[in-house]
Amino acid sequence: DTDNSGYLDKAEVAVALDMLGFKWLGEKQVGKIFERADANGDEEISLEEFMSEAPRTLKVNLVKLAKANGGDMGLLV
Repeated sequence: DTDNSGYLDKAEVAVALDMLGFKWLGEKQVGKIFERADANGDEEISLEEFMSEAPRTLKVNLVKLAKANGGDMGLLV
């Protein structure tokens, strides 16, 4: 929440996902994640909406990140 509004907008979500290393997520994918999280359709994500969507998004993309980088780290055989 870079502007301290108490909510996340689509640009803030895109930056956060990029900072987490999810470089493969393009604008379209970020848009879908945002739409899924924005349960009430007000074009911003509240803490409650974030807490509902974040586990799913993180699980899916952390698995992709591990597959992409795990071999380099000796974690995947």
